[in-house]
Amino acid sequence: MIDFLKMKTQISKIIKKTSKMVSFKSSTDTYNAYLAALDYIENQKTIFIITPNLYESQKYYDKMSQIIDADNVLFYPSDQTLTNIMALGSPEFKSERLFTLKQLLSGKPFIVVTTLQGLCQRQLKPKDYINSVKILKRTDSYDLHDLVQYLVYSGYSRSYTVEKPGEFSLRGHILDLYTLNNDQPYRLDFFDDVLDQIKIFDVETQRSFAEVESIDVAPMNELFYTDQMKQEAIQRIQKFFSDKTLSEREQEKLDQDIESIEMRLKLDGLGIYIPFFNQDETTVIDFCQDKKIYMIDVYKMMINEQSIASDLNTYATTMNGSNFLSIPFRLPLEKQLKLTHVEIDNFGLNSPLDSIDLGVTQTNNYQGNLPLLELDIKDIVKKYHVIFCVSTKHFYEEVEQFLSEKKLAYKTEISEENGIYLLNQSSYGSFLSREDKILLLDEMQLYSYKVRPAIRYRSVLNQATKIRRIEDLTVGDFVVHYDYGIGQYVGLKTMVLSTEKRDYLHIIYANEEALYVPMDQIEMVLKYSSHDGMHPKLSKLGGKQWTKTKASVRMRIKDLSDRLIALYAQRQQSVGFSYEKDNEMQVAFERDFQYETTRDQQKAIIDTKFDMENARPMDRLICGDVGFGKTEVALRAAFKAVLNQKQVLYLVPTTVLARQHYYTFKERFEKYGANVALLSRFVTPKKQRETLTQLEKGYVDVVIGTHRLLSGDVKFKDLGLLIIDEEQRFGVEHKEKIREFKVNVDTLTLSATPIPRTLQMSMMGLKDLSMIETPPLNRYPVQTYVVERQEALIKEAITRELARGGQIFYLFNKVQGIEGMVYKLQKLVPEARVAYAHGKMNRDQLENVLSDFIDHSYDVLVSTTIIETGVDIPNTNTLIIHDADKLGLSQLYQIRGRVGRSDRIAYAYLLYDTFRNINDEAKKRLNAIQDFTALGSGFKIAMRDLSIRGAGDILGSEQSGFIDSVGLELYMKLLEEAVTGISLDKPKETAIDEIYAPRHVDPEYVSQDSVRIEIHKRISELNRIKDVEDLKNELTDRFGAIDADLLLYMYEKLFKKFSSILGVHKTVVESNQVTLVLSIDASSKVDGKKLFDKANASKTQVRLAYMKGHVQIIMVTKFEKQHWLYLFDLFLDDLIYN
Repeated sequence: MIDFLKMKTQISKIIKKTSKMVSFKSSTDTYNAYLAALDYIENQKTIFIITPNLYESQKYYDKMSQIIDADNVLFYPSDQTLTNIMALGSPEFKSERLFTLKQLLSGKPFIVVTTLQGLCQRQLKPKDYINSVKILKRTDSYDLHDLVQYLVYSGYSRSYTVEKPGEFSLRGHILDLYTLNNDQPYRLDFFDDVLDQIKIFDVETQRSFAEVESIDVAPMNELFYTDQMKQEAIQRIQKFFSDKTLSEREQEKLDQDIESIEMRLKLDGLGIYIPFFNQDETTVIDFCQDKKIYMIDVYKMMINEQSIASDLNTYATTMNGSNFLSIPFRLPLEKQLKLTHVEIDNFGLNSPLDSIDLGVTQTNNYQGNLPLLELDIKDIVKKYHVIFCVSTKHFYEEVEQFLSEKKLAYKTEISEENGIYLLNQSSYGSFLSREDKILLLDEMQLYSYKVRPAIRYRSVLNQATKIRRIEDLTVGDFVVHYDYGIGQYVGLKTMVLSTEKRDYLHIIYANEEALYVPMDQIEMVLKYSSHDGMHPKLSKLGGKQWTKTKASVRMRIKDLSDRLIALYAQRQQSVGFSYEKDNEMQVAFERDFQYETTRDQQKAIIDTKFDMENARPMDRLICGDVGFGKTEVALRAAFKAVLNQKQVLYLVPTTVLARQHYYTFKERFEKYGANVALLSRFVTPKKQRETLTQLEKGYVDVVIGTHRLLSGDVKFKDLGLLIIDEEQRFGVEHKEKIREFKVNVDTLTLSATPIPRTLQMSMMGLKDLSMIETPPLNRYPVQTYVVERQEALIKEAITRELARGGQIFYLFNKVQGIEGMVYKLQKLVPEARVAYAHGKMNRDQLENVLSDFIDHSYDVLVSTTIIETGVDIPNTNTLIIHDADKLGLSQLYQIRGRVGRSDRIAYAYLLYDTFRNINDEAKKRLNAIQDFTALGSGFKIAMRDLSIRGAGDILGSEQSGFIDSVGLELYMKLLEEAVTGISLDKPKETAIDEIYAPRHVDPEYVSQDSVRIEIHKRISELNRIKDVEDLKNELTDRFGAIDADLLLYMYEKLFKKFSSILGVHKTVVESNQVTLVLSIDASSKVDGKKLFDKANASKTQVRLAYMKGHVQIIMVTKFEKQHWLYLFDLFLDDLIYN
């Protein structure tokens, strides 16, 4: 398309006019985007596209990233003015801005999309930025102390394990570093002061895999400075405020800010002080020399500027002072407008620039009405290029058929000749240009079908933090010991036993009694998690209560496992309907999906279809986070059933959800002739009767509804598929009815509650399970702010969302006072329509309010935490949480999941009371949720809390009490033991304990206790000699060369495991040889020939003997240089596994 537009003489003339200052009138966003792209290609200058707000910027960024190579398009998103003043800032936006500045300084031309705010936001000088970038090269010398100081000053935070951009870790001579806009972090290995190696390592495994010669380290803060710059800036700040009368709060803030600048701490929110570090009026446009500036919609910019001024005044009133507002942290719009090269204004304002009317308008929206389209194009087809850009196959075929039936000649390759062109590609918008004689139409205008861009947001923080070890132990955690019960972990303790150091877990029980658990028995200790998160009662050491509790739980688990095994056997014997393989219509239906399926989603779809094509009735659970695409799996399964002349029952817990799914199914199924019906209280009794009759006669293919569908009067002609959304939310009677349905009908259950992996393993084969853990591709992360509650900020957040036609969730978690909150918001933003919802309302009331909100009858919904987990309201993209510090981490994550479900940038404001001191635990929660901007991180954040609920949901609520009594982890272990029949009791120790090998990880080698515990765990999990090599290499990579004692510990642990497998009764260590004595039972079962062959083939001298029913394996070690443990491990590994 871009090549064709380049040929048009009118467009070429317009681009030439952009070489001088010009104002264009009568245009559209799509035409503007193509114009800027052609200007960029033609002139190879950096083009700045300035829009009135972030919403418009986002749209232009999306368009530009499709029209030209996305690598040549940069985004410079700016936080709102009040968030700058209030020392806030989105880490995502900040990193994106820094990346853009870095790219601009490369001298290469780009298209940069930013906002009015971005244009006015002041920056440090380009030379300061260049000077702040440090290039680290292999073989060069560096002072590690100076390097660490530079990283701290540049905004990097120290962490023991590096997992996200902006973190570094120093362990001896190894420096791990995650720089801005790199997919993976780096590991720098120093030999004295010389940088010996630079390796890339994987965040998940912490293992390095490739080497590079050098890296650029750019600052992570927008405020970076030398000591001289710092002193000058502080003097200027003090001078600026010296003649101002500050309120107490203002003085306190000023003192804190100056201290932060002095100490170089918490610099993220101090961007307003940039003018004191750089007195030049530098902005992003000064970071490149050759440029053009396109101003989009100047009139709207002026309106926004007035709104900003009003908001700042309101803020000053609430702060009892406006002194901080007098800092010139942003340049006036009037001043920046003078830099304009191209002004695009559709309001016909009097502009001082030369004005040209482009004559471009938006096209009609045909909504599938192709006869109307025929009328529009019939008269102009000989004079115009009428171009259909249709990338979706079935729409392309439909347009093709329409043109053929109407005898409208068309071509599939564009040329200079006027006529109709049908192109199998996307144009990312439509327009009608009377000057250029072009009518461009895409799917959106033809069918109101939104084509999903192939690429959208490319976050510079694309490796968001993942919690890799949800079992991490921290001091104060409750733990459960398999033999001794529930205690509290108080630390890692090293003790000396017969000259050898050993590490122990120090656990406190009732009456302050202590237990020291050797780290080689760490598998006996599990982290304790309860159903409601309450603190458990500590067990008494030596008491009988724990033994009784465990026995009681074992008995209950036996009943459960018997039930599960019986269910599995019944399912294996049942015979159901075998569906046919996918046909062309199924393929066409799936192609209608606007988005690209994720890897997990695709696997769930494949597994579901496989089950349906099998004769055994399907019983599959699809588990995935909110918005991860479970409904699409259900849609495809339902369509497959309909194509095989089977009826589908889709059961949901609420009428609101039923209605939402009904519209989704109706939209997707209608054009294929399938009949979708709804049964709920929103449907009139007459319509319900009609639906029931049609259902029984087979005229309804898919029926969607609440428990109403479980009534006795609901009869099917041929039910083939039952889909259940959140089964745990149905009552006992309803569940019994569902079980009756399940006997010979394929069943698909959807759940948004995570299920513990241990439970997944224990239910393998008992229930078919699909986990969708991959987040949707290319969605914008939710911009999360943690901030003191201020009316001015709330007002700004609501009015900004209203300005883009969106809606707002306001979470107020107190039923008492919720109506008063509605009144306050209504007074604060009079133009907003505000409603409220809470759990004390009756079901009908609640669903009516939610339904009206979905229909956009209200703009703001003030709600308690009962906001429906499954309800999808893509138009709601601002979330304000009134008292965020009072909510748990998993609650915060789940609630934040209510926004960010569309192609718009979403905002979450986590507010706390200005006058209430929040505790450290609450601060940690709020900071954690702010850090986890990436989608899907909640599966890791909230796994601990939510998985407990998930276990109760799947196993049945009656099991919840037993889960609490022993903790989730031990419960799962006992369940696995019952289902598999394999006891997980600790295997008997061999006489190896007579050998005092060190079982200790030196704190000088690894200083952090949690990582030392992790290493002990990893050692306990060693199964093969190659595992030892892998762990040795990993530890060497992460922490440096390992000592002989740690290696010996690994060999000893593996030897004990091999001895247990082989049935070793006794180990005798002498100066010349080591003898393994097998038990009588093991001796009778051992493969004598294999043992004899392996002994003969061994490089180390091995003899066999037989005495009093015991086989003896004797290894001669007298002349061996290596430790006998290593030599025996080699031999036993070969004997057992080869």
